[in-house]
Amino acid sequence: MRRYLKVLALVGVLGLVAAACGGDEEGAATGPTAQTGATGAEEEIQPGGTLQLAQLGDVSDAWDPQKSYYSVNWSYYRCCLLRTLMSYNGKPVAEGGSELFPDIAAAQPEVSADGLTWTFTLKTDIYYSPPFEDVAVTSGDIVRAIEREADPDASVNGYPFYYSPIEGFDDCGSGCGSNGKTISGLETPDDATLIVHLTHPAGETPFLFALPASAPIPPDAEDEPLGAAEGHTKDYGLFMVATGPYMFAGTEALDFSLPPDEQEPISSMNVGKSYQLVRNPSWDPATDELRPAYVDGINITVGGDNNDLYNKIIAGEIDAVVDGIVPPQLLRQFSTDPALQPQLQIWPTDGVRYLEFNLAEPPFDDIHVRKAVNLAIDKAGMRLFRGGELVGNIAGHIITDGLTGNLLVDYDPYATPNSAGDVTAAQAEMAQSKYDSDGDGVCDDPVCDGALAITDEGDPYPDQAALITENLAPLGITLDVKAFERTTMYNKCLDPASHMGMCLAPGWFKDFPDAYTFGPPLFGSEAIYPSCCNRSLIGASPELLAEAGYEVTDLPSADEAMDACVALPAGDERVSCWADIDRLLMEEFVPFVPYVYDNTIDLLSERIVNYSFDQDSGLAAWDQLAIAPEAQ
Repeated sequence: MRRYLKVLALVGVLGLVAAACGGDEEGAATGPTAQTGATGAEEEIQPGGTLQLAQLGDVSDAWDPQKSYYSVNWSYYRCCLLRTLMSYNGKPVAEGGSELFPDIAAAQPEVSADGLTWTFTLKTDIYYSPPFEDVAVTSGDIVRAIEREADPDASVNGYPFYYSPIEGFDDCGSGCGSNGKTISGLETPDDATLIVHLTHPAGETPFLFALPASAPIPPDAEDEPLGAAEGHTKDYGLFMVATGPYMFAGTEALDFSLPPDEQEPISSMNVGKSYQLVRNPSWDPATDELRPAYVDGINITVGGDNNDLYNKIIAGEIDAVVDGIVPPQLLRQFSTDPALQPQLQIWPTDGVRYLEFNLAEPPFDDIHVRKAVNLAIDKAGMRLFRGGELVGNIAGHIITDGLTGNLLVDYDPYATPNSAGDVTAAQAEMAQSKYDSDGDGVCDDPVCDGALAITDEGDPYPDQAALITENLAPLGITLDVKAFERTTMYNKCLDPASHMGMCLAPGWFKDFPDAYTFGPPLFGSEAIYPSCCNRSLIGASPELLAEAGYEVTDLPSADEAMDACVALPAGDERVSCWADIDRLLMEEFVPFVPYVYDNTIDLLSERIVNYSFDQDSGLAAWDQLAIAPEAQ
């Protein structure tokens, strides 16, 4: 489920320097705590040393690129392990961080006049890490990866829906890539050419070949259809062969000549405990303009106490916490002391946090109820529980401004004074609901009593749930709040059979720099459980609703409106189309209460002399962090 945002629970941080995180018209942060080059300029950089990272939770799906749908994994793939036909430069927006650059491809793809045929030409001098150091990447290796993504058994929890426009992709199905099953829309006239045929124009096509699922898979010694991934439907991540500047230590010992069930996984991959990345001797920086790869290696430890990990940063034992929560006292200290500010980095991401309604579950099947909740929620209070103004800007609509060309910067159809909620306006909207029989602005139907609300059990969600409950009380709505571990929470919110009324803790981060990634994955009828992430059930079929036990028999669909945007090429018209979709969702569907656009906050050790925010992953660009020579 992706690209779910990491939790930032900065409870109690009040009155922190609001100016520390501003934004220019392109969406890049400005100010003393939001700057590239944490403690030095690039001319001071000397490659070397080992970066020490810690993360509270493990990566998802054991590093399998066809399954993994999580920002932390994707940050490691882009910076370090996997090259793709197209990729990003690991920079913020103002430095081209949302632009698509050739990586394995030799140039931008050529596209036919009708938008149905895309041709990629590959570089011919990119090689795999050991034990395939003598094997060059070819176009067939890209096909192999896409065929694995088309196999629902290999891509479970992944994002195969993005590749549906490729001719024959959806038809390949289980076992795709084996037993003669191939994707008809992928053509390889030679090793350096990949031709992609689409069933309909799709302007997002080049972005699909920057996603990790499209990273090449090498052929194996037995020339099996899925190459090194053959027989590893569930665990290819533990046998993954790199193309980036780094590989997992011990990759060279992989033996693909053995039957898959006799192969030993990479020795340094201690799932749930630690991982070790070392330089890939096959990587040639002359072929790679996107990754400086300053450090010699990266050690990653998993688990521990959040506050203890940040104390280790202060002590110089580790350099950064990948998915951590900067403790309030440290955020206050580092944001207000000019001498410490270079170690604190705050950047706006392309992510939003929101409350989500199930449009089939009473009382939220009534649009007036959903609008009333939007007006009642104290968004400023919600943000305060996350840490205040430093953690992000108040959200007035769904798709982030960076993806809608800032066309909606001032758009908020449910704005309230100081973003604190407006009971009077909310009750006026509730009075129009079928669940308020006497029109007094308070629900008087039993369906408003104990509506199921599912949330995350970790901070700050208990406090946020209490605030939401308080906000809804004047509307006559009470919630039955159930809290779960985050993965379980998402699974329950996703399952229509759970009959949740509201999901209180989701966040969504773009998959690539196009508003498409906020469209079909969240609101498309084909993205309803188990395929993806449409928890609001927009576009659900009567059959699905009946099977899940809903009395509602018909829900509106946004598919046709979104299809019109999908068909447009990249450019102003496409951006404007998605802005119109955002307005449509906010006014005629109302599936969300968006409340904050997330910032990323990184606290770094004194060893780090260069920092770059990777707009693609919404995290630091690990290949661009450098270590002071005296600390190497």
